[in-house]
Amino acid sequence: MSWISTAITVDHKLDSFDCGKLELNGWLCGMALQSEQRWTSRTYVWVTESDPTVRAYYAIAPTTVLRDVDGLSQALSSGMSSVPAFLLAKFALDQSLHGQGLGEQLLVDAVTKMMGAAQTSGGRLIVVDAIDEAAASFYARYGFKPVQKTPNRLVMKMATALSAFGVTSGR
Repeated sequence: MSWISTAITVDHKLDSFDCGKLELNGWLCGMALQSEQRWTSRTYVWVTESDPTVRAYYAIAPTTVLRDVDGLSQALSSGMSSVPAFLLAKFALDQSLHGQGLGEQLLVDAVTKMMGAAQTSGGRLIVVDAIDEAAASFYARYGFKPVQKTPNRLVMKMATALSAFGVTSGR
């Protein structure tokens, strides 16, 4: 199946989405469009050309990581006390798509969008706040590193993402 990755709109069908996590289902249906309208995050969804039913989504937002609060290493912070970053705020795949390797494709899609934003506006890190240990393990498989002081928070340098995900730099 060919998925179209696009910004969420009121035309997308959200109500049948079920990733197995009530918090993520509820956020998509109740907050994604509001966050879009308030400019607090951007949500991207996967649909097909013939069906506007959302089958996967992620939300990204600019953020700042505080070196001392999170316990970032010198290598990750580059000596800065406040590190510009992008947060992968939400990330979910409908249960009907689980076990097909599509989580990796969705992650590449999200990282690609964040890399594009970083090339335009800067940003040293990609940050994820994993919803649980299983999600943290998923991100760790792709090279995200846990921070010392914030449970289930993982980070990756943008430079690492370039090579890890095969995203090409426009620099």
